[in-house]
Amino acid sequence: MDGPVRYHLGPALAWLDSAIPPTMGDLEQRRQAPDNDRLSYAFVLERNPFAMAVRGRSATLRTDVAYRARLWYDLPVLPEVGASCGLEGDAPRVRLAVTMHVRLAPDWTLSPRTQAVVEPLSKTDRDKCTITALGIDVTDDVVDAARTALQQKAGEAGVRLAAVDVPGQARRIWDVLQRPIRLTDSLWLTVNPSAVRLGVLELRKDTLLTTVGLSANPRVTGGARPAPGKRPLPPPKDSTARASALHLLTEARLPYDVASSILTRELRGMRIEVAGQRLTVDSLHLLGLGDGTIAVRLGVSGPVDGVLYAVGHPAYDTATATLFMPDLRYDVGTRNALTGALAWLGGEAVERFLRTRVRLDLSPTLAEGRDLLRQNLNRELAKGVRLRSEIRDGDVRDVRAAPEALLVRAVVSGRSEIVVDALLPAAPRPPGTPNATRPASSR
Repeated sequence: MDGPVRYHLGPALAWLDSAIPPTMGDLEQRRQAPDNDRLSYAFVLERNPFAMAVRGRSATLRTDVAYRARLWYDLPVLPEVGASCGLEGDAPRVRLAVTMHVRLAPDWTLSPRTQAVVEPLSKTDRDKCTITALGIDVTDDVVDAARTALQQKAGEAGVRLAAVDVPGQARRIWDVLQRPIRLTDSLWLTVNPSAVRLGVLELRKDTLLTTVGLSANPRVTGGARPAPGKRPLPPPKDSTARASALHLLTEARLPYDVASSILTRELRGMRIEVAGQRLTVDSLHLLGLGDGTIAVRLGVSGPVDGVLYAVGHPAYDTATATLFMPDLRYDVGTRNALTGALAWLGGEAVERFLRTRVRLDLSPTLAEGRDLLRQNLNRELAKGVRLRSEIRDGDVRDVRAAPEALLVRAVVSGRSEIVVDALLPAAPRPPGTPNATRPASSR
């Protein structure tokens, strides 16, 4: 079972955007130029909102920034000279990029590593900060200072990202997948997960998408509610991305009384030609014998009024989607009773009639099962966890005669995905803002 897991990133982007202030620096805070003890400067950067790009398991936030700077140069004899750039006219520009490399540890904790890059938007004079009269260019100094400030903020964001309770969320989803899902009063879907494989990340508009391969044995069964699974959450494994697929083992039950009603309605009144005699079918009942065989109780009238019994094994005709019994034969008791005046009933005509006419069209049952799965595999599994599925077709694998019902086992194919609203740490709050009562959600 392989399918995508989607994280809606709108609120997550807002959270990351708030973790790195839109304005950095202070025009009143002087900084000493590292390679010129006579030069000092101050700057302020004002950035645009970040845009995100994802490659592999790394996410990069990029934005363009305009900055303003004030410069002070202490001449050897003359008074200090002051200058500025960006305070009037076009402000120089730089491009900011913060890349987060995220590794998911075996215990499901996040281990992010951040890297900040700041560089001029162009090499033209438009994006330089210089004192023309003295021929001093402080562009690199401002860029280095901005990189240091951005790296600090990015590191803080990485620490907060590492605090996301991924293990708790993963265990919550894992526990949800181990619970039986009620389809009807006596029909249950069990996923039975055993392992998790994670693919690479992909960004589609505001949605982060990764393929999660789930080693599982999903099946639909009837009867009492199955017990929930108790398998602990396994460590995540790497997986190459693949087309999402769902293969679900289903088991449909057709009680014998229902099958008998259908066959009696279809066959009542039909005539069986036997040795020049005509028997009329009055009723037909199926009984499970408990050993994988079915007894057919045939009520007839005509020259003989009575009951005939035959025994056989169920089979499935894939071309017509019907259940039939190609090996039906008189049972021992019936055959021993066909003596004397009843010996003419012992020919093959009745057995041939039963083999060709006792057929159950399972296509309505299979279609009803597919509709039931479509309805129930598109639902909320738990708060913030939704299952979306597309059911296409089914392939009957075998039929079996249980004591109380005919069991039809099929594998249903389609696509399935889990949509998760990832919980994030609270975003930074301006001074004086009351504490938030709950973490932000990506809904």
